[in-house]
Amino acid sequence: MKMKTYLILCVIVAAVVASSVLFIPGVGDHMEQELLGFLSTNARG
Repeated sequence: MKMKTYLILCVIVAAVVASSVLFIPGVGDHMEQELLGFLSTNARG
């Protein structure tokens, strides 16, 4: 995969995630819970 294609893919994925967090109720809360669970699990080790 070329660098330009990779960057375009990253921008598209970031835009989809940001818009889903903004416009779909509950997605932001779910992502926050998953992230906090992941961080608290790895902080213990």
